Amino acid sequence: MIAVDAMGGDFAPRVTILGAISAAKKGIAITLFGDEEQIKNLLNEYEAGWQHLPLFIEHCSEVVAMGDEPSRAILQKKDSSLVRAMNAVIEGKAQAFVSAGNSGAVLVAATLTVGRVPGVHRPAIGNFLPKKRGEIFCMDLGANTDCRPEYLEQFAQMAHVYVQMTKNSTSPKIALLSNGAEAYKGCSAVKEAYKLLEISQPHFIGNVEARDIFDTDADILVCDGFVGNVLLKSIQGTAKLLMHWLQQEAEQSWWSRAYFALGYKLFSSLKQRTDYAKYGGALLLGVNAPVIIAHGSSSAEAMEQAIMRADDNVKSRFTQLYNASLQEQLANAQPMRMQTSTYLVKQDE
Repeated sequence: MIAVDAMGGDFAPRVTILGAISAAKKGIAITLFGDEEQIKNLLNEYEAGWQHLPLFIEHCSEVVAMGDEPSRAILQKKDSSLVRAMNAVIEGKAQAFVSAGNSGAVLVAATLTVGRVPGVHRPAIGNFLPKKRGEIFCMDLGANTDCRPEYLEQFAQMAHVYVQMTKNSTSPKIALLSNGAEAYKGCSAVKEAYKLLEISQPHFIGNVEARDIFDTDADILVCDGFVGNVLLKSIQGTAKLLMHWLQQEAEQSWWSRAYFALGYKLFSSLKQRTDYAKYGGALLLGVNAPVIIAHGSSSAEAMEQAIMRADDNVKSRFTQLYNASLQEQLANAQPMRMQTSTYLVKQDE
């Protein structure tokens, strides 16, 4: 059973319901948390025989809005669709959680209810971004806007385990996102994180600038959630603008329209490469159950993919296997962490 926050997101509950219907038709059992009347009306509108699908409804009287302050909203809105859906996972009524709502509130709710993996400082959002050759796993993409250097170091460890498991890579290369390739570039947290990663991560290759992430040999890109989220949305906005320019050019003359028509497959392929919908949201790493955070402006297709990703996670037991491997990595890294701290203190002296 997948617990879905039906009211979370810019276009909820409509796109969430449409995505849930498509996923349910593939046999995925889903409980929709939210305003029962709205949910039933939309289900009746889009799928007359929805009662024959594995779709269930849990009425909730409150909604955590996108503009709500996360901690206050979670503590005060106990009957919100977000909180109730997250609680369903803890109570064993569902095995995974999906929401396109307030990502900060999802992080707070997951930390307070599902709980962190022992040893994890801060859960973080990670996902693959396309580059010229393959993909690069970026972390954090929005969960933690303010990070200490040791958080960034741990993001590298968490991402390292994830890439090893998903790409069968024994030694993924790690880069730190900064405003320059030189070690002395970046804010104080980035410069300190550079020192930590240089000592603790044998496959750390240094800083990389935003303009070079599509060319880098790195498999992992480490940054705080503020920078990562801005980076992600800038990429999405640029891709959208490029497609708009192409369509504008195609409308200039008959031969431009003909050229665009002939290259339709090429342009369609380009759009697919930059379409976040195919990723189906990002997995919140470092918590004790599968939590999928979809983009706030997700389409129905994106919500369907997010639910399917949650279902795949449950069936493969990915989160349990990942957490076990992560705990082992963190335990093994502890002696090195103590040596690193001692070394840095001596350097400062």
